[in-house]
This record gives sequence, structure tokens and C-alpha cells, in this order.
Amino acid sequence: MKFTALITALLASSAYAQGPSDPPSLAPSKSSAPSDAPSEVPSLKPSAAPSDEPSLKPSAEPSLLPSLAPSDAPSLTPSAEPSLEPSLKPSASPSDVPSLQPTDVPSLTPSAQPSDAPSDLPSVSPSMAPSVSAAPSSTPSAPPTRPEPQIEIDFTGFCLNFVNSTLPVATYTNFYTFLGDAMETEIINYLNPKLTTPGQRILSLAITEIDGNAVGRRLEERKLADSLTEVKYDLTFEQFCTRGNCDDATQLTQAALDFLITNVATLVNSTAFLEALKNDLVTNHNIDLADLNGMEKTQSGGCTPTFVVNSIFPMMYYPDWAGANKGCIADGKEDEYMRLNPEGYYLFDKLVDCCSRHYSWNYNECA
Repeated sequence: MKFTALITALLASSAYAQGPSDPPSLAPSKSSAPSDAPSEVPSLKPSAAPSDEPSLKPSAEPSLLPSLAPSDAPSLTPSAEPSLEPSLKPSASPSDVPSLQPTDVPSLTPSAQPSDAPSDLPSVSPSMAPSVSAAPSSTPSAPPTRPEPQIEIDFTGFCLNFVNSTLPVATYTNFYTFLGDAMETEIINYLNPKLTTPGQRILSLAITEIDGNAVGRRLEERKLADSLTEVKYDLTFEQFCTRGNCDDATQLTQAALDFLITNVATLVNSTAFLEALKNDLVTNHNIDLADLNGMEKTQSGGCTPTFVVNSIFPMMYYPDWAGANKGCIADGKEDEYMRLNPEGYYLFDKLVDCCSRHYSWNYNECA
């Protein structure tokens, strides 16, 4: 009786083991051989070869367009989609073939080093911040030469006569004009080398009349009625003053008169002057030298020249700091330190330049 009950219990226990356990096993058994009863619903997409390392996160949907050349080193953080905006940080290694079309938006951080091959075309818009020298020049510019006050003496009515001479006025229709041009040049060339006082010179000379015919009108073609030809001329004598205010103009004028009285007189009977005059007519006016054989002698005329003295003060504009201080003035009374500095610091040829530099705040009234 007891034996029969034990057999019944064992059979019941064996029948129960054939079904699944309500709580699954935490350590399931591993089969060493395939099941004798395969699945009634096999996989629709069986693997061609089982993976040695199955994916921890398999794809929910496999790709419909697999890559033809998969990367040997796939990105650890691949992009989900290609970028619609290119990178703001260009490659560290620039292209060997740069673009033919430069950018419309220049770099905000230009190169720290200048190019070894600078542009042949300079910039259309110069720099708003030009470079500044780190140190002044070791050889500064010397102060410019400023004209000193001077006097001019205008002499009117000098005369020089040709006597015992026959001039070729019939042969050359413009001979008087040629003679006037040659005399203007050669009288200056004769007198200037005789000047010994610094700052003196014959500034200009003009022939005004030849035998009563005013130069500037067409001189008549005619033969001389006699052997006397009178030439009148004016000249301007220039003398720089020896003192800044030119208060020695009287003495300088007297010295100029003495010089002219002495040296103009030496034109008379001067073989050197007559030869120079003939050479000028031959060289510059194509007069045949043989036609000038009749020019034999010069003589002082009976004219009494007059003169006018003009004092000229070439003054420059400077800031009127010691006066009203509203603009620039030019009265020759600037301080010494202004004259010792290069032009453009304190002294200016033009009023507007002085006003721009020193009175920009009051420019309209200054200029």
C-alpha cells in the first residue's frame, strides 16, 4: 500500500516537470545539442552566419541602401544628416590650389605676418591708422631758406649810342628787334659779374626805344639818316637787405646808384661788350657777321635816368599767439624760434595752411 503511494507521487512529480515554471529560472540550462523539436515558426530573415559578437543594440530597421565601400574606421559620433551650413573654421591645412574667386567678406583676423610677395597694386582706400615712426630721424631736415627782406630799384631812361656805325637795317627787316633782344641779354651778362656785394644782382633789363621807335610796336624798315643810333633801356636792380627790417634801404640804394654810375659807363668803348653783342646777333638771330662790320663804337647817351626804390618784405603767416590769438598774421614780427623751425610748423606761405594747423577751432574767422 505504501509502495503504491510512493510510485504515484513520483509519477505526479515527473508529469509536473514537463511544463514551464511559473517563475523562470535565473540560471537556465544550456543545450549541448540542437533541439529535437525545432520551432514551428522559423525566422523570416535568418542570419547567413551567426555573429561572433552579437550587437548589444541591434538596428530596428536595416538600411535599404547599404554602403558600397564601408569605412575602415567608422566615426565614433557620425552625423545624423549632412550639414546645410559649411564650417566657420576652415581646414588647418589650406588647399594647394587656392580659389580664383576671393571672398566678399574679408577675414576679421588677418595674417600676423606680411606676405613675402607684396601686391603690385596698392590699396584704393589707404589705412585710417598709418604707421608712426618709433624714433625721430638722426639727421633732421635743415630749416628751409626763408627769403630775406629786399629792395628793388627801378631805373628808367638809360641810353647807349652806336656812333660812326652803319647798321644793316635794310638787309634784315627785324634787325632792331634782334638788336633789342641781344642788348637785353648782353648788358646783364656784362654788369652782373662786376657786382661784388652779396645779395646784389641785375634782376631785369628791357630795351624801350631804338632811335625813337618804341619797342613793342613794329620798328620801321629804314636806312639810317646819320651814323648815330640811340638805344634807351630800363633796368631793375635788386639788393637783399642786411638787416631784418630793411632799415638800411637808404644806404643800399646809394650803393646801387654808385655801382651803376660806375659800371654802366664802362659799356662805352667796351670792346668786350661789342664783341659779345655781335656774337649774340650771329648765334641767336642768324645775322651774317660781315653785315655787322659797321658796328664800330658805343658811346654814352645824353639821357638822365630816374629811379624808384621799392622795399619788398616777403613775409610769411604765423599764429598770433601774442596778440588777439584769433588767427594768423604776416607782419614780419614773428619770434626767432618760429624762424628757426622748418616751414610748416609756425611759418606758412598761405594763410589757409596756417589757419588749418593752428586755428582749426576758429577757421572761418581766421581764413
